Amino acid sequence: MTIAVYMTTLGCPKNRVDSEKTLWALTRAGARITLDEEEADLLLVNTCGFVTDAKEESIERVLELAEVKARRPKAKLVVLGCLSERYRAELAERIPEIDYLYGVHELDKLAHELMADKEGAYLDPEALTERTLTTPSGWAYLKIAEGCSNTCSFCAIPMIRGPYASRSAGTIVEEARHLAARGVREVNLVAQDTTLYGADLKQKNGLASLLGQIAAVDGIEWIRVMYMYPPLLDDHLIETMAAIPKVVPYFDVPLQHASDKILGLMGRKETGRSIRSLVARIRAAFPGAAIRTAFIVGFPGETEKDFGQLLEFVQEARLDHVGAFIYSPEEGTLAASLKARPSATVARGRLERLMTAQREISAELTLAKTGLLTDVLVEGLDP
Repeated sequence: MTIAVYMTTLGCPKNRVDSEKTLWALTRAGARITLDEEEADLLLVNTCGFVTDAKEESIERVLELAEVKARRPKAKLVVLGCLSERYRAELAERIPEIDYLYGVHELDKLAHELMADKEGAYLDPEALTERTLTTPSGWAYLKIAEGCSNTCSFCAIPMIRGPYASRSAGTIVEEARHLAARGVREVNLVAQDTTLYGADLKQKNGLASLLGQIAAVDGIEWIRVMYMYPPLLDDHLIETMAAIPKVVPYFDVPLQHASDKILGLMGRKETGRSIRSLVARIRAAFPGAAIRTAFIVGFPGETEKDFGQLLEFVQEARLDHVGAFIYSPEEGTLAASLKARPSATVARGRLERLMTAQREISAELTLAKTGLLTDVLVEGLDP
């Protein structure tokens, strides 16, 4: 009998890539994918453990599938990803319905164990270039590195996923070729920090070099770079991106705040002045470039003055897309021990004020594009 596999993926695009490679390894070994959890023999949840809301969402989904398993006694419940990596013992104790737990560094053995060592059940996440795509037609994520070596005081990712480890350029380019052969025209490069690519391999200007190699792949028309950290987004990289026609004028740069004091408490290397300079340099090299960022409000020590500096920056910079969330303390991080955390009421108020200002800016920027002719990627047709 063919084993039916159902997969839920939560969290970031990097998790999605892991899920796609896992699904490919399982199907190569003889399994089939189902979108109906009620008929699945294997119920997989790829979890996120980044912030409290993400953890709660992951646990809620695991419990939902545990109920499905209760109706299908022979089904196996498999939990993988960041939550499994960080809270394996707790999950095993509190949710006994879980049959298998795999951390982020154990995907290589997942397919072997779940498919009882059937031929083809092999998965090397760093080397594997084949995937079962789950993105809409025409585009896909392309993970270029694993882990993180930054020291942001609020983030647990380095503890969960380990230090930064670049994939080899040859493997990445080969994966891009496989994607192009399957009709992918836009690749979105992802890592915890794409600008750090190659540094652990003693490469200088690693991302700039990689972009040129991917641009040479026939069939790939657009390259979008995600998760670019401000300190390494220097003039050379910006100019290189501007010189490669396939690189789209889109900058996903997590700025986190605009107050020098708060940036310092966050363990960030930027200042209010440096991020303003970065925005100006991007726009000088890429007129009309779209800039996307994320901010944290309610961080320990954030005063009304600090928040005012952030709000002023948002109104001044007029960025295209802004996401913001309230600070969530993560155990084991330096920020979790910091004092003077704003109350939940104050933090929610600041979040609403920030996003109200940004919604007006985004609406104005969108309206200004009325009548603009541009190339688009058609993901599908809706009859």
